[in-house]
Amino acid sequence: MSTTAVVVGAGRGIGQAIGEDLARACPGDRLILADIDAALVEGVAAALRAEGFEVTARHVDITDEQSVRDLVAETSDADRVAIAAGVFDSAPSLDVAVADFERILRVNTVGCFDVARRYAAAMADRGGGSIVAVASVAARMPRMRQAAYSASKAALRQSLRVLAMEVAGSGVRINTVSPGPTDTQMMRQLASDHATVDDLADGSLPALRPRIPAGRVARGTDIAAAVRFLLSADSSHILLGDLVVDGGELLGM
Repeated sequence: MSTTAVVVGAGRGIGQAIGEDLARACPGDRLILADIDAALVEGVAAALRAEGFEVTARHVDITDEQSVRDLVAETSDADRVAIAAGVFDSAPSLDVAVADFERILRVNTVGCFDVARRYAAAMADRGGGSIVAVASVAARMPRMRQAAYSASKAALRQSLRVLAMEVAGSGVRINTVSPGPTDTQMMRQLASDHATVDDLADGSLPALRPRIPAGRVARGTDIAAAVRFLLSADSSHILLGDLVVDGGELLGM
């Protein structure tokens, strides 16, 4: 039976990888890719349609409640939702502007939470579904110059756990995936204290970054596979979870 999946933040990076993975792994399903950059996400959808997949692109601004309401209303039959939208900026904690701190929280925490709770409500009305949001190992491990980003991801993870407890009885499962360093455009900004993204695997004493035991940073496909698992029926007894995909950087802690 065909079902519906939605990926929010699917225009680039991890979100794009999730959308491409779901299209190819579940070719008979309806897939909606949403992003604040309408042209960018349409390009991703068009490429997948050219491969023969049923994919629709939609604009959404997760900081605009009406925009989120409209997307959820249009896709209220979704039984799987991946939330990968996010922004990044870095600055020393003594210098970070309050407005920048608030902007990052508005997108990464409040906006993503709003998407999750509205889809959770729709799923609860229909008898169940699965939601997975992309958090970060930065929610667990302090990162130099990332007070706002780390706080936003820690707050997202915990707020979704509370939401997950409240809707579990209605058959809705909510989990997060926490990537370590991943080769994306955002990570290339984040890794400004390294020559290349791949150099993150070696760690850095000045940046207080540990070595990645796996010997490489993640690819978008690594994160997408974890998200697909948590969205699927194969993970039906997993909820309130946070699946870390970091090549062992956190040493399992």
